[in-house]
Amino acid sequence: MKYFAKYILTLFLLLQYTAQGQSNSEVTLPLTDVVKMKSKYGQEYEIYISLPPEYNASEDTFPVVYILDGDLTFGIAYNTRVLMSFGKEIPPLILVGISYSEDFENIHNNRFRDFTPTKWPAQKIFEISGVNHVHDSGGADQFLDFLVAEVKNHLNTNYRVNTDSETLVGLSLSGLFATYVALKHTKNFDKYLISSPSLWWYDGPLPKMESIKLKENEKPISIYTAIGSEESFQVMLLKWVELTSYFSQNKPEGIIFTSEMLYEETHVTNFNRALPRGLKTLFNNHKQ
Repeated sequence: MKYFAKYILTLFLLLQYTAQGQSNSEVTLPLTDVVKMKSKYGQEYEIYISLPPEYNASEDTFPVVYILDGDLTFGIAYNTRVLMSFGKEIPPLILVGISYSEDFENIHNNRFRDFTPTKWPAQKIFEISGVNHVHDSGGADQFLDFLVAEVKNHLNTNYRVNTDSETLVGLSLSGLFATYVALKHTKNFDKYLISSPSLWWYDGPLPKMESIKLKENEKPISIYTAIGSEESFQVMLLKWVELTSYFSQNKPEGIIFTSEMLYEETHVTNFNRALPRGLKTLFNNHKQ
């Protein structure tokens, strides 16, 4: 019995040692690389670039979907693409996630700087959002310049990109930025997926759509936006209704506009439903 107990103890210790000695490795996403970029205003970004399996099996060009808030959303977007591509609900896509190199260390300041079109006092930001000590806002134009001149240029130079199919995706503050680009700098992308945009930033009337004159044979622009029914009525819903009413009443030429209120969804959960619904809507509108 004594020898049996020793045997059991030795086996237990051996199994413990073996388990501890096994090397654990992080999960990696197939065909996905990270490129580090630094903007002219000094911010370092990590750009996640994920190719579809079909990329290496052909010489075709592929649509690109640019995902803002990549720190929060890229994993969701990756799995959504896998499932929807498998079900033939969207074409094979190149996914590009724009994230911050310091992860969540300074995410509030980074987001308020990059995604807001005008500068606000820190106290005013705190009173509405509850986020304190934000002293850098109103940098949407410089971030857009980085996104177009650096990120898009890198993709267009190094990958087989279908430049006639470029989608911008944003939620909350980055949804505010996507709305700003759609209204004022429309032609940088031809599809916009906007989830729960923080339109409360416009402390007054929303800006109007810039005049769009479609060139001959040019495709129209598609915008999909969704908001959760459980989001704050005063802060989130009022301005969103103003946005959707503008499009339904004015019907700007060359714009395919779709809006949905997703019931029982909150500001946090809305994106999980808006992303697949938006991608399906946008690419149904742009079938070849």
